[in-house]
Amino acid sequence: MRAAVDVDLRRVGFRTGTDAELTALHAVEAPIQAERGSDRMPQPVESYIALARNLPSQFDDHAWLAETADGTPVASGFCWSDAAGDPRVMECDLFVRSDRRQEGIGSQLFARICDETANEGRSLLTWSTFDAVPAGDAFSRQLGARVARVNRTSELRLADVDWPMIENWGRARSARERGYRLEMIEGAFPEHLRADAATFHHIMQTAPRDDLDVGEVLLDADHIAELDRALLEAGRIRWTALLRDSTGACVGGTEVTFEPWERTVAQQQNTGIDPAHRGLGLAKWAKAAMLERIRDQRPEAERVRTDNAFSNAAMLAINDVLGFKVISTRTEWQANVNDARRSLSH
Repeated sequence: MRAAVDVDLRRVGFRTGTDAELTALHAVEAPIQAERGSDRMPQPVESYIALARNLPSQFDDHAWLAETADGTPVASGFCWSDAAGDPRVMECDLFVRSDRRQEGIGSQLFARICDETANEGRSLLTWSTFDAVPAGDAFSRQLGARVARVNRTSELRLADVDWPMIENWGRARSARERGYRLEMIEGAFPEHLRADAATFHHIMQTAPRDDLDVGEVLLDADHIAELDRALLEAGRIRWTALLRDSTGACVGGTEVTFEPWERTVAQQQNTGIDPAHRGLGLAKWAKAAMLERIRDQRPEAERVRTDNAFSNAAMLAINDVLGFKVISTRTEWQANVNDARRSLSH
């Protein structure tokens, strides 16, 4: 297994990276994120660096950069573990410039990731590929990885929304009569709401995992504070609608984020309802309230984009009624690190 002869691989920092290292990583990642169809790019390099500098402490991150002899960055590799999650798992990602694929650079980077994973005593690797970049799927199969979950990315054009239906969902008469209420939070969670934010995140752990063999990620108030700081430092804005029952307990909600480098798109993030409170129209209420807020306060927004597992029938049913249309798919893969190393050696 050899990388191209004119390419040098070296470990660099992400959280601790120099401006030059992070700028080089960004130069590799930006066009490939665009190729994947990601809404996150072209993220300005200043935002990319700010996110790296404020990466929450729960993540233990590693990064490698591949450069030609003249210093041109052509590929990068990342892996990270989550102290709040499954101790067996290492997540990873590879970026190889389209004109430098099939040269062994990705294999060389992945070998470094496998070594780091094994050295930390972790056994499972997870990553995603995108239908717009079929090379990722082919590489994953060559490694002997298995498909763990398939997700769809879909968009809703606000001009096509059935606003009378949304108004009806927002009335939520039955839920209101039972004492439920909705609370809207803009930006970072204030200290007194961080525990509710953690509860909302825990509710999201009930989403379908399919064949993804990972344990729960359990956040606390301190995690929420760090994640919020990273979000804000990177220039993103978040709106959250929390749903409360008659006792005031958080039982679910929905959230969207906005990125100043893509002002026409609202990113639909988590939506979830505690299983004990489902079937009452709470998710529809929360989504309706958020769509009306976007319409009224973000007139530049034209589309809402979201990502859901194909197995999440309940959420897809709501999104399909709203008018979301599938624009791409993302596949999550999983492999045992020792099996992946053997595949690389072959």
